[in-house]
Amino acid sequence: MAFWVEKRRYFSLIMFLLIALEIFYISSIPGSKAPSGFPLIPIIYHFSVFFLFGFFLFFLIKGEKKANPYHIMLTLLFALIYATLDEIHQAFVPLRSPSINDVFIDFIGLSLSLLISVFISKKANQ
Repeated sequence: MAFWVEKRRYFSLIMFLLIALEIFYISSIPGSKAPSGFPLIPIIYHFSVFFLFGFFLFFLIKGEKKANPYHIMLTLLFALIYATLDEIHQAFVPLRSPSINDVFIDFIGLSLSLLISVFISKKANQ
């Protein structure tokens, strides 16, 4: 799929925008005082959504060019800014609060996504 995504930048743009909107929408939902049933669900959500966010952002930035450190750093910077702003946004949502732990989990998902994306990109260019 990554080879296909490299050639179709518009698909990366659409998926990136949809994921960014989904993150904003989910973080806009007011919290609840009721205890959550399964405590790993937020961790899995943060990890997986930023994994996909980073994947599509990387291929959107890189396009068909050969991957270089600039693409990686720009993806990391933009995604971490978005994750941080998302947590700040949650400070204004009733019964929600920002968490540095969420940004750290986002970073882990993003980093794994970048490792895989760069590996796939290098294999595609061989």
